[in-house]
Amino acid sequence: MINTFGQMPDGRAVHSVAIGEGRLKVQVLSYGASVQSVLFNGAQMVVGSERFEPYLGPLKYAGAVVGRVANRIAGARAMIDGVASSLDANEPNGACLHGGSDGAGQLIWTILDHSAAQVTLTLHLPDGHMGFPGALDVQARYRVEAEVLRLEITATSDADTLCSFAPHGYWNLSGEANIDAHELRIAAEHFLPVDAALIPTGEVAPLKKSAFDFSQARAIGGAGIDHNFCLSRARAPLCAVVWLHSPKSGVTLEVASTETGVQIYDGRHLRLARAGLAIEPQVWPDAVNQTGFPSMTLRKGETYRATSEFRLHTAD
Repeated sequence: MINTFGQMPDGRAVHSVAIGEGRLKVQVLSYGASVQSVLFNGAQMVVGSERFEPYLGPLKYAGAVVGRVANRIAGARAMIDGVASSLDANEPNGACLHGGSDGAGQLIWTILDHSAAQVTLTLHLPDGHMGFPGALDVQARYRVEAEVLRLEITATSDADTLCSFAPHGYWNLSGEANIDAHELRIAAEHFLPVDAALIPTGEVAPLKKSAFDFSQARAIGGAGIDHNFCLSRARAPLCAVVWLHSPKSGVTLEVASTETGVQIYDGRHLRLARAGLAIEPQVWPDAVNQTGFPSMTLRKGETYRATSEFRLHTAD
């Protein structure tokens, strides 16, 4: 059933759809194709609100599908086959973040179809939207199967463009005020150091002996994470890449992805104050401006495909 969740400042309705009937129940909004609620055995697993208004302020991007390019593009400038595009610079440092100030995570998506187990949403981004070339049609399908939330994103463009969407949910498996005691493990050997503006420096650094070495599960603490962890150089078959565990609740989240990287962000720059951990499978940030990074170019006639699974379980 489609319900009214809230209203945009211009009067447009924001709708919600509930999917899942067993131990896992998920609520999805038409605003940003956002996951507003994930109930596992009756307990809330994500940071969200029962009211719409916070999503326009302190909960900006929470649970949304962000893009058309997730993360930052330095200088809000991109070269595609020698042709420069000036993008929307929505960060104080002049970068383009999450597709610009009117990116996919802040737009109303169309609910194409839904059932008890799944919902499909679509969005059209016209040629030149936020400075990106090509009219882009994107589809996000959420499906609940037993204790797994699966997200499949596909997109096509009528011209060569950039495309890298990512889910942006903040996970908190215990209901505690912050996720410092949560244990994190990441299946990566390298990460991307960033400069003061949070733009990758271009170095692909080893994780061993760094502050961000989560190759073995350990408490997050105050590590101060807002970095991309390098999983591969090209998209791969779906496989587990991140594990998050709460010793208090006994719940484990296993995240599987087809993407080349995963951004891990503790929300420290927001009013969330580490209330949840964002786990964002995506192409390496600023790849269009970095030599040797995996490509985020989507060619005319090709189909972009990215799949993520969020698998919840307990020891019992």
